[in-house]
Amino acid sequence: METSRIYDGFIRFEERSAALYLELSVRFFDNPEVSWFWVEMAMEEKQHAGMLQHCREAGVFASELPGKEEVQKLTTLFRDLEGRLASPQLTLDDAFEMAIELESSEINDIYSRLTAPIAGPAYVMRKKMELSEAHHFDRLREAAGKFQLSRPIQTRLVELLSPGVFEPEFRPR
Repeated sequence: METSRIYDGFIRFEERSAALYLELSVRFFDNPEVSWFWVEMAMEEKQHAGMLQHCREAGVFASELPGKEEVQKLTTLFRDLEGRLASPQLTLDDAFEMAIELESSEINDIYSRLTAPIAGPAYVMRKKMELSEAHHFDRLREAAGKFQLSRPIQTRLVELLSPGVFEPEFRPR
């Protein structure tokens, strides 16, 4: 598969991630804080798509590209998540479970590999770091505490973070 087509496919995956989070913002519009949280997550996914598009347009490609199996796993994941998103009984715990599944999938590792060759001014490198996987989990963990999600969701987020990433005062409910 041509390198630029691989990047195009992952741009579409990041756009699908953004669409999923935007739909969650609509689903929880009755709680503006929760709704805005999902909008912010969607904006980060849009920025991921933009970084990949920058790589494609600048011809800055990774030497290690994802294979067909990785692409198929993500295609299946998105199909599953989008199907679950259609449930009229979707709870906030369900929404966070979906976000955990998405953020812990291979998509972030692949994104990191595909954007690894990016170099440039400090502001570009800073944005690249801001869009890291750990940042996403940290945001999810903080929001889970703030929105008082169930203990299993909060515990799972703590377990997914590497030691020392979260503040010592954080305790799952």
